[in-house]
Amino acid sequence: MKYCLDANFFITAWQQYYAPEISKDFWNWLTELAVDKEIFIPTEVYEEIEVGKDGLYGWLKNIKDKIVVPMDDKTQEILVQIMRDKPEARNIADSNKKDNKADIFVVASAKRNNSTVVTNDKKLCDLCKICDVKCLKDYEFLKEKKLKMSVSK
Repeated sequence: MKYCLDANFFITAWQQYYAPEISKDFWNWLTELAVDKEIFIPTEVYEEIEVGKDGLYGWLKNIKDKIVVPMDDKTQEILVQIMRDKPEARNIADSNKKDNKADIFVVASAKRNNSTVVTNDKKLCDLCKICDVKCLKDYEFLKEKKLKMSVSK
């Protein structure tokens, strides 16, 4: 199964639970998933993270060619179809424009690639539901991928 990750997945992990100084292995694991094409992000998610110009952006920039899936014609068609045929999806996307510009692109990319969205954003999960795209919270994704971590002093 493939997963389309939202910006808040990375931001929350980087700033809170899996900061690289606490869990470098977590970021190595994500890199491996990207190399193996198990996770991806649309360009718009990359651009949301790029704005921060921080360590997270530096990490993501190093794997950009392995994780970013640019918009193609099929994704564009899906995006147009969602906006045309699902007014409730359009309303959520419009209400999210200021802070979560990538949401509609995350859904279209996931639909295009028959993937599951990973996010902690309730509005994005609602958008996924309307568009018949599976959505997982970050901890559900980690459990589904059977992530195992060890702690040392």
